[in-house]
Parts: sequence; structure tokens; C-alpha cells
Amino acid sequence: PETFQIKSSTSISGVPHIGNASDVIRHDAVVRSLRNMGKKVHFIWVSEDMDPLRKVPAGIPKKFSKYLGMPVSSLPCPVGCCENYVKHFTRLFIKSLHEHFGTEPELISTTDSYKDGGFYPYIKLAFEKTDIIRGILNKNRTNPLPKVWSPWKPVCDNCGKLITTKVIDLDGDIVKYECKDYSFKEFGQEAYTKVEGCGHKGDSDIKKGNGKLLWKIEWAAEWPLWKINFEGAGKEHYMPGGSFWNAGEICERVYNWPEPYPGENEIQPYEYILVSGEKMSASKGNVVATWEWPEFAPPEILRMLLIKRPNKTRGFSYEKIPEMVDEFDELKEIYYDHKEIENDKELRNLKKLYENSITEKENHYIPNVSFGYLSLMSQMIPEATAENFEKVIEILTKTGHLDKVNDKIKMKVLDRIKKAERWMEKYGPDDEKIELLPKVPAEIIDKLSKEQKLSLEELSNSIKKDLARKDLWNEIKSIAEKNQVKPGKIFQAAYLVLLGKKRGPRLIPFIELLDKDFVISRFKLEN
Repeated sequence: PETFQIKSSTSISGVPHIGNASDVIRHDAVVRSLRNMGKKVHFIWVSEDMDPLRKVPAGIPKKFSKYLGMPVSSLPCPVGCCENYVKHFTRLFIKSLHEHFGTEPELISTTDSYKDGGFYPYIKLAFEKTDIIRGILNKNRTNPLPKVWSPWKPVCDNCGKLITTKVIDLDGDIVKYECKDYSFKEFGQEAYTKVEGCGHKGDSDIKKGNGKLLWKIEWAAEWPLWKINFEGAGKEHYMPGGSFWNAGEICERVYNWPEPYPGENEIQPYEYILVSGEKMSASKGNVVATWEWPEFAPPEILRMLLIKRPNKTRGFSYEKIPEMVDEFDELKEIYYDHKEIENDKELRNLKKLYENSITEKENHYIPNVSFGYLSLMSQMIPEATAENFEKVIEILTKTGHLDKVNDKIKMKVLDRIKKAERWMEKYGPDDEKIELLPKVPAEIIDKLSKEQKLSLEELSNSIKKDLARKDLWNEIKSIAEKNQVKPGKIFQAAYLVLLGKKRGPRLIPFIELLDKDFVISRFKLEN
């Protein structure tokens, strides 16, 4: 095609989170790749906002249970700041994706597309070819759809619910319906949810679009409506007989439009992203909103996580974010040829991953300061991100983390240390959290072995020399060998006299941030 039409979409039934962002970011990688090949691309993101509210999502007031069964586009704003529920979340979602994650899709609302008549010819065709659609869907159903079945559900003009209406008859463009009780079971749930109908019988004009196509038919209609060439799908939709294939057959046989790129490729079928071994779920409390992520982690890290091997199950934990940042920083070194990769194919793939992960390209290589080290600094230097920031720069220069310093580098460090500080507050492991002992309690001194005490005293003499990290580590190994004690026991002793616990942050970077005389005195066990 002259212009590739790429579509991503999200159901706005709950608070859009990083799991929802995965679909947008993965499609954005396709958009970038096509543009890098010199192709014209039009990227759209569809807000699936005619979907009915099936449960009150996590983070939404419980009083919203009275809106169950209604289209989410007819719900009020949950915090009273916007026109409605959908406007509130789509603005936050799209703004964060654009400002922080580097995606720029055009926003399209299914509600608007129904109301402005965009879907009308596809609704009309669905009624004309109901038998074909029913036959396609019945192939993969245990209980076949009944003869009296409708591909369209109108909104009840009495109670405003969508999920409870049942089409009784069709006369031209006028649908006759009845609003009746409706029970359904959420995926993975045993109990049924019942939504009460109001008993109203009414007429609805499909031209006015006050309703929606059932979702597999709606999905099929969206492809010809927006002339879509590519839309990826997750594995739950892509399995044999799954919704992607149902929608594809409806699209081709009813709407005469080719299913968008149905073959397997680098991003589809994409797999789940697990959080600490569990599927992302707002109800489990293991996801954050897209606009919250940049508060505690670089957006590039999420892009990298979602784009790297999307058709393989991948996992992460919030506690391990510094390791993910290290992975990205290494990727950057490879991209700018500061780290060598011998295999040409691997090198090309890693450079492509970096290009698809970044939110803005730098003209030249600017090294990043270790996120883990900054999370440590943020605890050691009061208000490190404000008036003491120059002290941060001074220490980073002295310790070799920074070479050249200019305003741009300072801004990058400031941004990263703010994120690192917030990450430590929210997700930092207890071992990494620092609270220095005002003095060493007698019971801790009594716990230390003779070898540990001697090793600490010798280590204090080494610290006086202002050694580089590598040299100090060699000194620790020599002290351990000389005193016939494992290096781990020396570390344990150091953490005990500094923090009162056996574990802590990496010792050498940690003591770099402390007053040298204080460390020497503490290792000599002088209170």
C-alpha cells in the first residue's frame, strides 16, 4: 500500500496500565521499523469505549457498581475533573504514551465512530449476513448460537444499559429490543455476575449508532472501516479457533477485506508479561498506570521489556528495576560501539532493539550513571535532587561515574536520581535501604569474631589510601586470605557496624558515599 495503516486498541473499562501499553508500544515498534524503511505509515489507537462495564475495576469507587452493564463512554468521570470516564482515562493514557513513551498514534473512539455513522454500513451488512457470521462463530462453540440471534446490541433508551438488551426483531434500520436480566461469568471466575434489566421494550435506529456490534464482529468491521494493514494479537486471541481467526474470517467473508497480516511474525502472537511470576492484573495490584511508571523508572526500560522477544513469555519485578536499567545502559554502549559484539546478526538485533526502546535519539554517546548507585546516593545525601545536587555531581565526578559535565548531562542525572529516589521509596528491597547506626551497640561488637574485628581494622587502614574500587576489592581479598576469613564475613561485619544488619547495598560504592573519617572510625569500632 502507499500508506500502511497500523492499528492498536485498548478497552477503557478500567484504569489503563502498563499491560495495556504493551499493545501500543509493540505496534509503535512496527511503525518505527516501517518508517526506517522509508514507508509512509498512519498509526491509530482505538479507544474501545462502547464496551459495557462488567465489573468495578481496581482504583474506581465502589459506587460505580450502579453503572454495571452501561457503555463506559456514558459513565461520569471518577474524580469529577473531566467530561466523562473515558475522556479522563484516554487523555491520561495517550498523553503519557506521547510525552513519556514516544508514541504518537491518532486517537479514535468507537463511540464516536458509531455515532457519526462510520460503522453503519458494517452493522447493515452484519444483519444481512447474520447466517454466515453465526456459522463462523458456531465452528468453535460447544453450544451453537440460536437461530434468533443478533450481531448487534442497542443501548436501552430507558436505563442506559447495553449488556441487558436483546434484539427481538429488525424492520429496515429499526431494531426492536427488550431489556432483560443478564448473567455472565468473567474469565477464570466461578461465580456469575447478574445485571438487572429494566424490562423496557423499545426501538433503536442502527443509523444513529446507539449500541455496538458484538466484539468479534466489531473487530472484523474495524479493519475495513480504517483500512487496516496490520494489527497484532496476543496468544489468547491467536490460538486455533481464537477470536483473531474468527474476526479474520468474518472480515474476509462478510466485509470483503483481507485479514491484516495473519501470519506469525516478530511481534505476534505476543506472550504475557509476568510480574513477579504472575500475570499482570489490576485486581492483583501488580500493575501501575502508564503515567505513574516514569515517576520511578525510565520509560525506555518499559519499552525495552515489551519489545524484546515479545513472542516469548517474559517477566520482571519492580524490585529488579535497577538490573533492567543496567541492561538498557549496556544496550546503549553497544549501539554507540562502546562495547563490542562479535556476532553481526546479534549486533544488528541489539541495535534495532535500542532504536525501538528509546524515546528520543541522542546525537552522540552520553554515558548513563548507574541507577542502583543513584538510588544509594538519594538516601545518603539529604535532598539530593534539590539544593545538594551540585554535591551529587561532585561525588559522581570524583568516583569516575561522570567524565565531562554540561547542563544536558546534569539534567539527565537529575531526572534519573529523582526516579531512583522514588523507586527506592516504593520498591527498594530492605537490604538496600540505609539507616546508619548512631553508634555500634555492644551486642554487635560481641557478635563479631576476632578475625572479623581484625579484618575491619585492616580495612580501615586501606580506606585511608583512597584506593580505586578495584584496588580496594583486591585489598579486601588479601585481608581475608591473611586472616583466614571469607570476604563475605568481612562484608557482613561491615554491614553490622554500619547498619546493624548482616546485609546491605554493595559495600564499596556504599562507603564511597560516607564520610571517610566516619568509616575509618567505625571500622576501628570507635564509637
